[in-house]
Amino acid sequence: MTINDGSGAIDPWALLLETDWSSVDHCCPNTAPATPVILAGLLDDDEDVQRTAVHDLGQVVTHQNSIYGATAPAARFVIAILGHSRTMTLGVYFHEERRRPMRAALLEWLGDLADDATYDEDGPGEPDDVAAVRAILPLIYEAARPYLIDANLLIREAAVHAASMTLAAPELAVHIPEFVPLVRSTLSTSEYRGYRYLAKRCLVTWGVEPGPLPDSRISGPDPWADGYSDDPPF
Repeated sequence: MTINDGSGAIDPWALLLETDWSSVDHCCPNTAPATPVILAGLLDDDEDVQRTAVHDLGQVVTHQNSIYGATAPAARFVIAILGHSRTMTLGVYFHEERRRPMRAALLEWLGDLADDATYDEDGPGEPDDVAAVRAILPLIYEAARPYLIDANLLIREAAVHAASMTLAAPELAVHIPEFVPLVRSTLSTSEYRGYRYLAKRCLVTWGVEPGPLPDSRISGPDPWADGYSDDPPF
């Protein structure tokens, strides 16, 4: 099986096999053997296994917004499977309360990863590990593009988020002007408070007047209410 990530056909199973998961760092000791199992679980026939795999993905390779040696190869696998029909499994993922397709959650995860890798000069991890994630930002951008006009609003929002977060990379900054209206129309008006926050942050960072945003009190949970700082990474 090969899946197009926007930049070419990639065999996700070959990605699993080409990585020596025991030789790359993870958040915790002894988690390496489980990583390929977690990634394969994203496409499992059992929807409960899929939902568990999404949760475990965040815990093993991006725990507390950190980047590890396992992060970049895991992200490449996620990019490769975005177009698979099984990524449309509905569920409640990460800090969202709304039921949404897993594809939306995976796009959000990729966007958060891009944000973590570019939020400051050093990045939250070892230099080589952060550099490996920064090197795949163009892949994240291309993978998100097909979903910028997706019929499903939750997928569309997550795609705009994912692509926008990659634009901190100098080689992708040329796309900022075309994303200003997308961020305004999609993220600034989202029911999800976190996306409204990120919309304002993006527009201010890009030197664009953000304009009025919806009242943050009207809807949506505060994604950073449980002891996190106001500004990620945490």
